[in-house]
Amino acid sequence: MDGDFSLRRSAEWLSGPVTAELVRRGRERYEIYCAPCHGLAGDGNGFTTKFGMAAVAKLHDERLIKMADGEIFNTVTHGKNLMYPYADKLVPKDRWAVVSYVRALQLSRLGKKEEIPDAVRATLK
Repeated sequence: MDGDFSLRRSAEWLSGPVTAELVRRGRERYEIYCAPCHGLAGDGNGFTTKFGMAAVAKLHDERLIKMADGEIFNTVTHGKNLMYPYADKLVPKDRWAVVSYVRALQLSRLGKKEEIPDAVRATLK
């Protein structure tokens, strides 16, 4: 999986290897802090949209897919536009876990079958 959606990017050398445990932790933090706005699927349809918050980034947009992991980490840390900063709520390792989970979300929607390692593909139904 060395394509555009590889999870082995800056998150790995800054927080250690991207493991299932790190992605699981990222999912937990994402569901608490990010999903209210970005939605569980990352489609920008969190429950805050029901209260008029319409300018929420869709994590599957090409601009965000091409964004470097460090830039996503920076946005989570410092906020951007309408997004508040989360440095006071998430320690750096958890912010990297969220970045890894966002990449997994993107992979789940936009990844190609050929990018799945043969050993894993054989276990899928």
